[in-house]
Amino acid sequence: MPELPEVEVTRRGLICAVGKTVTAAAVRIPRLRDPVPDFAGLLPGLRLASLERRAKYLIWHFEDQQGMPAGTIVSHLGMSGFWRVWPSPAPAPRKHDHVDLVFGDVTLRLNDARRFGSMRWTTGDPYAEKPLCDLGPEPFSEALTPLGFWQALQKTRRSIKETLLAGSAVVGCGNIYCSESLFAAGILPTRSASSLTKKEAARLLTEIRRILAEAIASGGTTLRDFHGPDGSDGYFALDCQVYGREGEACPKCGRLIVRIVQNGRSSFCCPGCQK
Repeated sequence: MPELPEVEVTRRGLICAVGKTVTAAAVRIPRLRDPVPDFAGLLPGLRLASLERRAKYLIWHFEDQQGMPAGTIVSHLGMSGFWRVWPSPAPAPRKHDHVDLVFGDVTLRLNDARRFGSMRWTTGDPYAEKPLCDLGPEPFSEALTPLGFWQALQKTRRSIKETLLAGSAVVGCGNIYCSESLFAAGILPTRSASSLTKKEAARLLTEIRRILAEAIASGGTTLRDFHGPDGSDGYFALDCQVYGREGEACPKCGRLIVRIVQNGRSSFCCPGCQK
């Protein structure tokens, strides 16, 4: 599933359309996870003013020809979605190419094999509406302090792995990045979140930020479906220390990496290095 690094890589790849006007749009299926709006009727003539990311969502702000806000797309890649940038005219659509947004000489095309993604249109403040209004703090936000992070962890008895995945204490730390961050911080994924000391919470936040930044720089992680907007794979999986390495030697202490299942999700850790 595309996580924060993959969505940020996608956002950066689609920036080429910012400032351009939509000349055409095509929607080839009636719904993804939810019904897809009639972009062919809504978007032509509107200018893409900015493209932001919040957690795993892309927020597309459009304005009219007078420069007034016209509406916003809030999109999610689901489990298998990815955007591709093509020079216009784009090649004939392939299977699972569901949405085209044409900006003159550039076409942005969404492919989503499993159709768990979503694209929602709103004319209100997207940050004041669900799902964005319910999200936890961004990992790179200066407003997220080590103390604030620790205080958020004190509010739950769930395991630290489950707490990170829930996104209430910090957003964007998906399954791969949870395993890697907890390993780097020396914390077992089964530990209660509220058991972390202030020092441990500060170290974990530092590692979450480092791991996510490195993943973005590597183009994200491609396990099966994800590709960047230029068609390239993400290479962070090559740098994973524990994720997907059950039975291999820990790169720090040499003990075997183990896999445990938490709420149906695999966690990878080293019993020697993580306490």
